[in-house]
Amino acid sequence: MAFRVIALALVGAVLLSACDQGTDYDSNRGDDAYDLEAMALQASDLPANFEQAPGYSFGPEEWAEIFGSDDPEATVRQLEAQGWLKNWVTEATPPQFGAVLNIRSVSTLYTNEGSAKESTERFACGLPLSLNVQLDPFIVPDIADQSNGFFVEEEIDGSGTTLVYTTVCFRTGRIVHVVQQASLPGIEDIGAALRSADKMLKRVDAAFADQKDDGAG
Repeated sequence: MAFRVIALALVGAVLLSACDQGTDYDSNRGDDAYDLEAMALQASDLPANFEQAPGYSFGPEEWAEIFGSDDPEATVRQLEAQGWLKNWVTEATPPQFGAVLNIRSVSTLYTNEGSAKESTERFACGLPLSLNVQLDPFIVPDIADQSNGFFVEEEIDGSGTTLVYTTVCFRTGRIVHVVQQASLPGIEDIGAALRSADKMLKRVDAAFADQKDDGAG
């Protein structure tokens, strides 16, 4: 808990560069005009020696399976009702055991800005978490159009071992981006998650600029 308090006190000083710089994130392009893959964290954005697996895309049916629902068809309907369209996910791990065990980035495209806004506020930024999972919020700077931050703790085996996922998400128009860092309870690092979010924001801004230059619409 002391670590979290210290980290929260440092948030304002860690990532001023991640604050909204007035970029216009056009939400009126066609669904295929958003290059979610280009918006993801890349190997050069990761801490030294982290190994990134190839990224992958999910549609609603595949993403619903990750929820572990007893009724995946109902989960698909729920995602579709939330305006969830598709996403792009990257995963990276360190070469050996360390403070951070995994870094994940997710970019999810929604049907409209209202749905993306609601996801950021109410639906764990589109992550595969049931609505009854307890989120532990923390303060983050204003990033892009909207931002949110929270810890979520999950049991990873039957013996009671848990991991804490330090989660920072931000919205650009109708896309919600997430950076998650997995660690053992008690050694969470908000500053590191924010630095990763800043790097992801730069990727997102570059992708929007490239698509604008290409005349995407």
